[in-house]
Amino acid sequence: MDFGREGTWSHWKDQIREIAGEINNDSDFSIIDRYIKNNRILLLGESSHGIGDFYTTKIDLIRYLHEQHGFNVVVLESSFIEATLCKRFLKDQPTKLQIQNCFLDIFHNEEMIPLFNENWARSIKLSGMDPQPTYPLISDYIIDWIRHYTNNELYRKIKEAEKAFFELDKQIMFKITKSLKVKMKSLIKEYQILLDLINKKRQICTKQEERKIIGIIQQGMQNRMDWLRLNLKEYLSSGIKRDLYMFENVEWLMNHYFKNEKLIIWAHNFHIRRKQTLSSRILGIKTVGNLLYEKYPEEVYSIGMYAGKGKFSTQLRVELEIDSSRKNHLESLLSEASTTNLFLPLDVENQPVYKKMWYRRRW
Repeated sequence: MDFGREGTWSHWKDQIREIAGEINNDSDFSIIDRYIKNNRILLLGESSHGIGDFYTTKIDLIRYLHEQHGFNVVVLESSFIEATLCKRFLKDQPTKLQIQNCFLDIFHNEEMIPLFNENWARSIKLSGMDPQPTYPLISDYIIDWIRHYTNNELYRKIKEAEKAFFELDKQIMFKITKSLKVKMKSLIKEYQILLDLINKKRQICTKQEERKIIGIIQQGMQNRMDWLRLNLKEYLSSGIKRDLYMFENVEWLMNHYFKNEKLIIWAHNFHIRRKQTLSSRILGIKTVGNLLYEKYPEEVYSIGMYAGKGKFSTQLRVELEIDSSRKNHLESLLSEASTTNLFLPLDVENQPVYKKMWYRRRW
């Protein structure tokens, strides 16, 4: 499309005003009902991790989906094992301590607190899908739980492996040297032994609740090993693998821990997008969204969030202005079409009247 043609741009804005629905109430998102009513998985994205309004709006939307559509599980773009065991092991601890120790730094903000503190959120089950770890506090609880409910050999092995893992993870953050790679490969072998021990314990365990926790720990230790393998790869390869590991964690949660539950997956727009970009196809990158849509095409729906004005924060907490002035950006088109919050369905390609609007677009 020729974005320089004002007639085309104006036509697109007119069509957006006709198709999109305004959201003027932070407790009423009924405009999306017909799009998500038959889906088990809702992918909830954001164009930046550093926009407070996204967090507030997402939690309002999660409340609506929970109360009106029975979505009881929220899977965050955060460490699988720490997030999954947060409420179990730290439920009596202050909310800020839970967030700071169990979730990645992108979730360390005031806007997250209602997802833990409000009455409706008490029945929400939290989890994560990322293989990368957060902080060692949950690891200490896991080791203590293993000491009480399993045997001394497993307790000793997991204590040694976890201690070594977090020591190496600190070094991984700065520089991966040849000597560090040797240590990482050695620890991977230790985790393989540990996983065999955990699996044997899980198979002979007769108590359902204990077996369930052992299963989480087993998948979590698999994530530890995956994280080490990820960091042994080159940057591009590690990026490709990360989404695959996140997808595998989501599948594990669907099939083992949250059977028959509806899931909300909270991540960056990149991870939840339905289609591959041209560059992604060339590089062989498949995101969590791509993989879920391929395997569960009738059960998944994506909602990405975009901001038209204001400020956003980088991961280093540096504030920058949002620039939506470029004419080939969806944000610019939406900002010019309306000054209110909008829900714009992009899957209208089968409606002939709107076909020209999205012709050759991959938003």
